[in-house]
Amino acid sequence: MSEYTPGPWIFECEDVGTYGSNFWLESEAGEEIICESENEYQGVLIKGNDFVANARLLAAAPDLLAELEYKYEQGKCGCGHPACDRCKDDLYTSSVIKRAKGETE
Repeated sequence: MSEYTPGPWIFECEDVGTYGSNFWLESEAGEEIICESENEYQGVLIKGNDFVANARLLAAAPDLLAELEYKYEQGKCGCGHPACDRCKDDLYTSSVIKRAKGETE
């Protein structure tokens, strides 16, 4: 059993009308469903061989995002030069934060 299912993970969602929506996380290649909603009343089903480690990673996600946002705000280089390693890191971090908040596809 590995520590968790390697990323990236892809979030998918479909509207099912009156009953809410179904969602699932899957590995980027679509080889494994990490978790999925059964319906709005039964919550989320964590799947796969690494379900305990995946569940821990999902539970830690808000804290991980908060720490990433804090470090991003504290470490902004500000020079704006695209070849600067710090600026490249900031651009990557910014895109990860946006992805976590659903602000980019």
